[in-house]
Amino acid sequence: MVYLRLTDSLTLDPGRIEDYYSQEVVFNIFEGLVRLRPDRMEVEPCLAQRWSAKENGRRWIFHLRRGVIFHNGEAFNAAAVVTTFRERLARRSDTYGSFGRFFPYLLDVRALDDWTVEFLLAKPYSQFPLALVDQRASIVAVDSCAGAGFNPVGTGPFVFSEWIRGRTIVISRFDSYWGGAPRLDRVVFKCEPSTAHRLLQLKNRSADINFIRSAKEHDELLGRNEIGIVSEPKMITYFLGFNCRRPPFSARAARKAFFHLLDKNTLVKRIFQNFAIAASGMLPPMSPGYDPDIGRDDYNLGKARRLLRQAGMNRELSCRMYYSEGQFGMEDVAKALAASARSVGIVVRPKKLPFAELLKAVQDGIPEMFLLGWGYAGDPGVLMNPMFMLYPGSRSSTMTAGSAFTALLALAESTEDPVRRARAYDAAQRQLQKELPLIPLFYLHHTLAYNKRLRGLRMNPFGFLIFKDASLSAE
Repeated sequence: MVYLRLTDSLTLDPGRIEDYYSQEVVFNIFEGLVRLRPDRMEVEPCLAQRWSAKENGRRWIFHLRRGVIFHNGEAFNAAAVVTTFRERLARRSDTYGSFGRFFPYLLDVRALDDWTVEFLLAKPYSQFPLALVDQRASIVAVDSCAGAGFNPVGTGPFVFSEWIRGRTIVISRFDSYWGGAPRLDRVVFKCEPSTAHRLLQLKNRSADINFIRSAKEHDELLGRNEIGIVSEPKMITYFLGFNCRRPPFSARAARKAFFHLLDKNTLVKRIFQNFAIAASGMLPPMSPGYDPDIGRDDYNLGKARRLLRQAGMNRELSCRMYYSEGQFGMEDVAKALAASARSVGIVVRPKKLPFAELLKAVQDGIPEMFLLGWGYAGDPGVLMNPMFMLYPGSRSSTMTAGSAFTALLALAESTEDPVRRARAYDAAQRQLQKELPLIPLFYLHHTLAYNKRLRGLRMNPFGFLIFKDASLSAE
């Protein structure tokens, strides 16, 4: 089965992943102690069969599944879990910085016996199992980190076979998979940046899957007997972020002026049609704590001009806005925002960069504004802290939401009462709306085109394709 992608993965080391294109491959090679149910945001067992909390969620005990083997034939056990996490903990300030940002509260993990592990956290954390669905918590074989490079050996339904950088990644069926061998022999992740070439390969059946990235692609494929189309919400929020470290957006009035420049519903409808919906708060509709009434549009050029005068910006203002290449509709969003800003005398200079360069520039505080997407996390607290740039004292804290915001997230993390936790998340979103370090813009849907000879393909709530039960028919 051939799956067409816009660009290549950056890494296959789960502890280092920063991008979606890496995560969707890792998802099929590696597994964690827990996973999401395919149909909803609910944790279910995976490499662990059951778990329990102690000390109000400061210690967690996981009882492991027996009879699981790694792709290299080694047995999965508590030693593999301990080695995986301790390797990442030891290097979370450099090599495994991505893991460190997602699990900053994790102090240690130890084996109680061959089939039981204990996690020690720095604070009570009621949502820890939900956090562990993240790909950065995937378990790797003990010798994966031995030698000069990372060796991608996991327990998942597919084995890593080949990576031709910039072209293809190939994964193959793992016949000894504990959950039953997949039906597909191989899955080929193929890079194809050309829209025309992707559509042609899908039509002539030299490829089987392509995510639709424009209304034109959708219209060209709609109604073809041999091609099916499915659209599902993505667990991701795209937003306009501000550099709050320095003028002009160190002034809240300047940030709020941009809020009044946006008619999000019109913007999203014009650019994405039915592929996205306008965002309210940072939490997308599938997330616990979603509230459609937060951050409703207040498009008002008069208010925007008054706020700019209040911030001392009576002359023409010029600022940079960075965004990532290869993201559906983002260039059109950048142009639309620049046009809106011109109406009140602000010159916005959009600049397109590869994702890795964009992220570094934002963390270094270079652009005054930036367009980013943030998601694929089960924990609402993680979803509300994009790129972990809202934590006070963080090297990458180009945005700020104040101490009240972080206190509310801490309250939500520590409480086991779901009603109290939901109230804390709601209050945290309203604090974001008050301080406006960012403006949520839209929630994008996954819209997938596939050849109908492909059967049994599913997506999990994060939008990762589940190839384990998929098959290809002759016709």
